[in-house]
Amino acid sequence: MEELTCPICRTSYVRMIENDEYRTRDGFSYECAVCGPFFISRTAEINQRSGDADPRLSAWIRNQEENKRPKPELLTNSIDETIKNFRQYSVLEKQLLLLRAIERRTVYPGKEVTLNPDTDYPIAWAVNCDEFEYLLESLEQRGLVTRSAIIGSSEVKISPRGWDNLDSEAWKPTFTDQVFVAMSFDKILDAIWEEGIKSAIEKAGYKAHRIDKEEHIDRIDAKIISDIKDSLFVVADVTQQKQGVYFEAGYAMGLNRPVIWCVKKDELDKIHFDTRQYNHIVWETPESLKEQLYYRICAVIGKRT
Repeated sequence: MEELTCPICRTSYVRMIENDEYRTRDGFSYECAVCGPFFISRTAEINQRSGDADPRLSAWIRNQEENKRPKPELLTNSIDETIKNFRQYSVLEKQLLLLRAIERRTVYPGKEVTLNPDTDYPIAWAVNCDEFEYLLESLEQRGLVTRSAIIGSSEVKISPRGWDNLDSEAWKPTFTDQVFVAMSFDKILDAIWEEGIKSAIEKAGYKAHRIDKEEHIDRIDAKIISDIKDSLFVVADVTQQKQGVYFEAGYAMGLNRPVIWCVKKDELDKIHFDTRQYNHIVWETPESLKEQLYYRICAVIGKRT
């Protein structure tokens, strides 16, 4: 009998789940010690097994579980788009991601955490266990963790300096140039998006992100919350007074993300009472919005070079 392997990481640390909520779907549910839990359609699995394993996809799936997000559904028409949106983390960034993963596992300060390089390397977005070992060794050499090796794994403990490092990074988003845009998706505002908001954000050196403009495989509400967390700041245009825009802006403020407010001039008197005290960019044309928003970003956030 052929050994079962994971269609994503190709290891044998995997089992198939047969009686879950996906049992009527044309595909398979897996529980992988490397990647975590996921569902993959039959066609998508065939495609994945026909090519090389991509450790970034393993890392992305694993980090959905790490961050308590819904179980990923890997479908043929969305996997490539998901992979295309992955960014490359630097060595220093991967070290911080690993330190944060250790923090999540720490029951109380001073308590050791057990890590297995063979199965835990995706939590640091490492390509394999060798890179994971290097990242862990780097944290130790920097004095951010202490560790003792045991057979097949490491016992790791965050040092006082490590906790100081985590506290200093606590309110920073994870290494991003992404700007979340909250606005009405009405077609009448397409020019405002393309020629105004998106153009201004990109001119300032950032990546404009609107949830309906990206292919994804998550529940929409979970995707919105996740994307706001992963954004440096938010641009909220309250034209047409959509409640979702106010919610997304409020959620971002709760995370200490800066919010830049915008509204069409003839709707200025319709702004919600709770947000009127904030300074809004008042626009009449896409061009006027682009100019004002660009200079507001440069003044409040800074131009990215």
